[in-house]
Amino acid sequence: MNKTLGLLFHPKKSKINSNGLTPIYLRITIDSIRTDISSKRFINSNRWNITGHRK
Repeated sequence: MNKTLGLLFHPKKSKINSNGLTPIYLRITIDSIRTDISSKRFINSNRWNITGHRK
């Protein structure tokens, strides 16, 4: 039985805090079922590298 696994870090721009920082979430996808988990880390959304999915 084969399963697919995907991991993606992304900023969640809908949850910007009072300091203007965006939380970083980890999206885990297993066989097309997605779950988002907070990494409990924050970043200025302007510093996020969209193509590299990193800071």
